[in-house]
Amino acid sequence: MNVKSRSSGFTLLEMMVAIAILAVASAAVFFSNSEALQAQQRLEEQTVAQWALANQVSYYRLAQEVEFAGLDTFANASLGPQRIYIAGYDLEVSATVLPSDAAGVRHIRWEVYRIVDQETIGPIRSLTAWVRSR
Repeated sequence: MNVKSRSSGFTLLEMMVAIAILAVASAAVFFSNSEALQAQQRLEEQTVAQWALANQVSYYRLAQEVEFAGLDTFANASLGPQRIYIAGYDLEVSATVLPSDAAGVRHIRWEVYRIVDQETIGPIRSLTAWVRSR
């Protein structure tokens, strides 16, 4: 009896199917990681923008509380656009005074924009505050 022996390796077709499966799995992992990195970058950008907003509101409130001409001037200037460089981000913070029904209280909305190549992008974050006015 003559039996043809078959080699114990993989055929070309089996190898091509295995490589195709590996390529699809690798692409899925790559795109998943790419999306995670983009989400992390957006979150970092928003966190830094929130820091900038908190600083602006704190400076403004401090200027309203403390009797010092330099701080009062800064408080009025902080309602205009302020360019800030913080944590590697070039940002612009602007404020809009909104109508307030309460006497002696200012309703202010601050917004943060990212500056890239001298163009503003955003707003990427905003904050509304009610501040006692003198």
